[in-house]
Amino acid sequence: MVFWRLCCMVIVTSLIGVLVLGALAQGQPFSPPPRGMGGQPPTPPSFDREALFARLNLTSQQRTQLINLMNETEEKIRQLLTKLHEQRMQLMQLYQQYQFDEKAAQRIIQSINQTQAELLKVHHENQKQLRRILDKEQFERWNQWWKERMFFPPPKGDWGRRGRDGKPG
Repeated sequence: MVFWRLCCMVIVTSLIGVLVLGALAQGQPFSPPPRGMGGQPPTPPSFDREALFARLNLTSQQRTQLINLMNETEEKIRQLLTKLHEQRMQLMQLYQQYQFDEKAAQRIIQSINQTQAELLKVHHENQKQLRRILDKEQFERWNQWWKERMFFPPPKGDWGRRGRDGKPG
């Protein structure tokens, strides 16, 4: 479902935002990210609803409800991701100044946090609605479909705790 891809994009976008803002705050040179990561959200991979629906063996009523849920959720997430992107760009512009307005930065950060919370609420509502539309067996097939198509390799490098000397500890 496009919803899952968008949720994953939110996480990736959040991580990229933290890295970009961290580099700017430290005054390190910044090279633009690859196309799709900074200027606009990346295009989600193609999604075959019909194949998923066939696998779920939906009734016509379930099919209509699921299509409506997917469309509504996708639109809400698209709007929130656009808002989040705009907020991050505002913060980045603020951090590009040597002396920046601390209160303005805190307001933007609070706004970003609120938007991220709204994204989580949309995801939560979507999960509740899925369980109202699909029976348990269909829901398990739904999850299996996404597990087969969504793969995110673990981060590269040593992400464990480091001691004061900078070595893994």
